[in-house]
Amino acid sequence: MTRRDGSVINWNDEAERRQEALLRDLSSLLAIPSVKDPATVGPGQPLGEASARALAHMLVLAEREGLRTETIDGIVGYAEFAYGGEYGGGNDSLTDDASNGGYVAVLCHVDVVPASGEWTSPPFEATIRDGRLYARGALDDKGPAIAALYGLLIVKELGLPLRHRVRLIVGTDEETGMNCMEAYNRKEPPPLFGFTPDADFPIVHAEKGQVNTRMTLRFNRAAAGDARMGRFELAAFQSGTAANMVPDRAEATVRGDPHALGALTADYAYFCLRRGLDGSSTPLANGSLLFRMNGVSAHGMMPEAGVNAGLKLLEFLAAHPFAGNGGRFIRGAFELLAGDTRGEALGIACADDVTGPLTVTVGLLNYDPETEEGCFHLNIRYPACGGNGEWIVDTLRKRLEPYGFVLTPPTLKSPHQVPAAHLMIQTLQGVYAEETGMEATLLSTGGGTYACKLANCVAFGPLFPGEPDTAHQPDESIGVASLLKATAIYARAIYELANLDELG
Repeated sequence: MTRRDGSVINWNDEAERRQEALLRDLSSLLAIPSVKDPATVGPGQPLGEASARALAHMLVLAEREGLRTETIDGIVGYAEFAYGGEYGGGNDSLTDDASNGGYVAVLCHVDVVPASGEWTSPPFEATIRDGRLYARGALDDKGPAIAALYGLLIVKELGLPLRHRVRLIVGTDEETGMNCMEAYNRKEPPPLFGFTPDADFPIVHAEKGQVNTRMTLRFNRAAAGDARMGRFELAAFQSGTAANMVPDRAEATVRGDPHALGALTADYAYFCLRRGLDGSSTPLANGSLLFRMNGVSAHGMMPEAGVNAGLKLLEFLAAHPFAGNGGRFIRGAFELLAGDTRGEALGIACADDVTGPLTVTVGLLNYDPETEEGCFHLNIRYPACGGNGEWIVDTLRKRLEPYGFVLTPPTLKSPHQVPAAHLMIQTLQGVYAEETGMEATLLSTGGGTYACKLANCVAFGPLFPGEPDTAHQPDESIGVASLLKATAIYARAIYELANLDELG
């Protein structure tokens, strides 16, 4: 694009000029293991010490560059810039009145999911090999957060005039409930419009709704006493580390007659071989057997892309006689959840042309007869045609009742969509098309991003078409060239959005 003095801005050159500094700041942020940690919750760190440290670190980087920062309830913060030139309003005279500029939001998060699975390099140590940067959070969402920060700094350092303020909002609870955005909305006015760099390019303008809940087994004391009526007894079961991830590992401890357990071991080996699964069994000192299953992790918005280790192991167990509460737990999982990511057996399947089919991810599976715990965490993502979350919850309750399961109080998220005709959408489409030479097709997603928490917001990158989506997986990574390209696109998008005459 051309400035008023006739010089041309090459956004890619501006991003590449800052590559060394960008990667240095990103590496320092990636080194913080900002997984939600109840064990370190305290004053000023409601999600744990590491999450609070990641938020503080991001804001320190912004303050270093002269941006005004604020922290809200220790769970979310923002860094703000306002051009002090001909449009007025330096950082010392900011208001929240849209007539005085309003603000454009860029929504990021610095929390990450656990670094489960086998990694080639340490998950919290940035490693570059073959042109890709590897670390937990490299793609989701620390890499894009730093790219957005540097995009804003490009605009600031070039002295480009802005009609509206720009606010980089940084949350710490995107992966586990988005309570950070609830806190933000209680304290701050909404933006004019904005984007989050937390999905795919070109533009994700529609998101599915979500229902997050647990189906919990109502323990039957009489059934516990009848456990010996079955050939086997389920002594323990555990799978999963995050509710919105397909679990890639599962373990089950099984008791029974030694001869029967020997036959069960042989059956398991054949089951895994026949289905191409990675499972093993190990005798324990107390005479029981430990069964392990390895699956393939995947993001909760695409459960069909993974192999749910927990459900695969329960599928095997369901083919054998288990009595008592363990048998009820296994039967419920097999008949309602195993092999079904669309909610057919639960009675909630539906689809539409914009966002596609409803999906069900079973991220956490636990059974412990000692504590009388038996539960499956459900992460359900539904299109607008699914009615609403309340309808899904009511249907689930009726379907689960015959199996002895009850639902815990759910958290609900409504579907979100910004019309294609919105001025912000058209502006972002123009930026993307001109900077990449590719068509700016509108997309939808089953993923939940911060865009759904604010009106007139969409997801905008960082993943380019055809690139591997490694979010939530071992060896999560992002291409360095793609990260710099996204930085250039974000810089231009921030400039264009912050200069719109119309508010859409």
